[in-house]
Amino acid sequence: MVIYSIVLVDLKVRRCSNTTKVHLLRFWEARNVRKGGEFMSLDMLLINKKSTVIQGSVNVNRQFIFRERLKEWSVYRLSGFDVTRSNPNFRMLDAPFSLRFNNKTSLVKKTTFIRPISTELFRFLT
Repeated sequence: MVIYSIVLVDLKVRRCSNTTKVHLLRFWEARNVRKGGEFMSLDMLLINKKSTVIQGSVNVNRQFIFRERLKEWSVYRLSGFDVTRSNPNFRMLDAPFSLRFNNKTSLVKKTTFIRPISTELFRFLT
């Protein structure tokens, strides 16, 4: 079986077996303040070489599989994830989709550098 590399803008809602290379910008614990700070998921911002930013999420039941492997500003090869519609209540970006890690997700840290991230992406409008 040939696995093709995919660009984040080409994603469709489904389980994706293709691979993509991404920078992990930031990750954090998402907690439910209405339930006493109950841990819900590990959320993250990912960016690829085409400067496409997308939100990723690791379910509370899978956090121990991925948490130790995540390091901010590292480059990863990611495959076997689910592409879902972004939940408007928890959406950090304007992207219509988000990535969810599942039991088949492969996250491999790469030593190659994609390219510098454009600072244009991080301007705040006032």
